[in-house]
Amino acid sequence: MTRLILVRHGQSIANEKNLFAGHSDFDLTELGHRQARAVANYLFQTEKIDVIYASDLLRAYHTATPTAEAFGLPVIKDESFREIFGGAWESMSFTDIAEQYPDAFGVWRKDYAHCRPVDGESTQEVYERVVPHVCELAKKHDGQCVLIATHATIVRAFEAYARGLGADEVGKIPFAHNSSINIYTYDQGTVTAVRSNITEHLGDMVTVLPTIINA
Repeated sequence: MTRLILVRHGQSIANEKNLFAGHSDFDLTELGHRQARAVANYLFQTEKIDVIYASDLLRAYHTATPTAEAFGLPVIKDESFREIFGGAWESMSFTDIAEQYPDAFGVWRKDYAHCRPVDGESTQEVYERVVPHVCELAKKHDGQCVLIATHATIVRAFEAYARGLGADEVGKIPFAHNSSINIYTYDQGTVTAVRSNITEHLGDMVTVLPTIINA
C-alpha cells in the first residue's frame, strides 16, 4: 500500500492579487512561505515522507522545499502536476476575465467540471492528465509515503477520483485551501480518501477565496 499526500501550494502572488495563475510562474508571498513551513512542521511530526514530487512552477516547488529540507530529500520536479492551463486567461485578474469572457467565466464558476478557460485546458483534461499519473507513481513507490506539492485543480480532480467521482463531477469537490493537506492510500489499484483539506497546521494563516472566485 502507498500513502499519498497532496498539498496545494501556499498563497502565491497571483492569489494575493486575484489573478488567474494557470501555468504562469508566480512565486509564493511571504505568507505563502510561512504556510509552507507550517506544512513541513506538521508533516515532520505526523508522517514519514519517502519521496517528494512537485509541480515545476515556483509556487508549488517552494511549498515542497521546507518539507524536503526537514526530511533530507530532494524535490523531483514534474510538470504533469502543473495547474490547469489558462490560455487567454493566463495572468489576468478575475475581474477582467469576468468582464471580457462572461460566458466562459460563468461556466467556470457555476459548472466547474465542464469549464475550459478560453484557448486553455479543460477541467476534464486535467483529470485525465493527473489521475493516471498519480496512480502510476503510487505503483512505482509501493509501500512508501509520497508527497506531491501541486495546485488547486489537481487536488480537486484527484479528490473526486478518490471519492468515486468521474471527470464530469469534479465540481462537487470544493476548492482546497492554500497549503492544505490531503491524504490518500493506494492499494492494488484502489484509491481511498483518508483526510481532505486539512488546515489545522495553519492556525490563523488560512486564506479564503474572494467571492468572485469562490462559486
